[in-house]
Amino acid sequence: MVCQFNFRAIATVSLRFPAMNNAYLSRYCSIPHIAAATPLPSNRSIVFELFRSFSTCSPLVVATSSPFIINNSPSDTTQRSEEWFALRKDKLTTSTFSTALGFWKGTRRAELWSEKVFASDSRILEASAKRAMEWGVLNETLAIERYKSITGRDVGFMGFAIHAEQRFDWMGASPDGLLSCTHEAGILEVKCPYNKGKPELALPWSKMPFYYMPQIQGQMEIMDREWVDLYCWTPNGSTIFRVCRERGYWELIHGILREFWWENVIPAREALLVGGEEAANYYKPAPVHKQTGLVISKSIRLADEAKLLCKEIAGHIEFFT
Repeated sequence: MVCQFNFRAIATVSLRFPAMNNAYLSRYCSIPHIAAATPLPSNRSIVFELFRSFSTCSPLVVATSSPFIINNSPSDTTQRSEEWFALRKDKLTTSTFSTALGFWKGTRRAELWSEKVFASDSRILEASAKRAMEWGVLNETLAIERYKSITGRDVGFMGFAIHAEQRFDWMGASPDGLLSCTHEAGILEVKCPYNKGKPELALPWSKMPFYYMPQIQGQMEIMDREWVDLYCWTPNGSTIFRVCRERGYWELIHGILREFWWENVIPAREALLVGGEEAANYYKPAPVHKQTGLVISKSIRLADEAKLLCKEIAGHIEFFT
């Protein structure tokens, strides 16, 4: 197998290696039992900004015709570290896509805009939201181990990625896991529902919640991958949904996201420097976009089409074909 990647470095100073040994490449791939020799598509590259260590890696042959550009700063920065938060600050990340699209009632969209314009700390959350996030962080590793046990897959880890094309590099993603690094590779996204403050009573979803569709489709676009396993973990069982890439849906939401970033956030930042907060507020977005309803309806349809692969209740596992 030949893995060909182009990496854009974060640091000003970078090192170029025409070829790399398998020990270094193991930081980027985690693939069990590789036998076939299939090159990755050469017309697209993924930009990997920060990485967590991968659990395992099979030997790989590195193509010397495709040089790596490696960031010379530490590459093992973990998610939710100070460096990770700093890197996300100037990007519109997939976890906020539903908010930028206007899915939520009230001031959520304006609050996201304010966070990006005024550089407010996104880690300051309401108590309920903070507890839900803490629950997810606390159980993410356990959930991934359970996913691996059920599926037999190896899971690789990465801190942060941005779109390979420079015109789209204002978007970023922090996937919970990478599933192989071939052209048929997928992404793992883990959710640990807080169940309105009673997570110990939660049962796994029987259907995919539609409001995760923008995040899932955004991850596939940024990572250039064709499917995501959405894994819902609870103390009482779990479910796995397979979500496939839908380019028409992406075209729809990308237009709204681009408008939010380039017509609301960026002009407000510039106005803030010249005229202060009052000038910046001129660019504050409406609570919803004129196409929000259309996006929600398409999200519901795609969520309904997500295939339930596996359901586990109280240790009993059932697979669906």
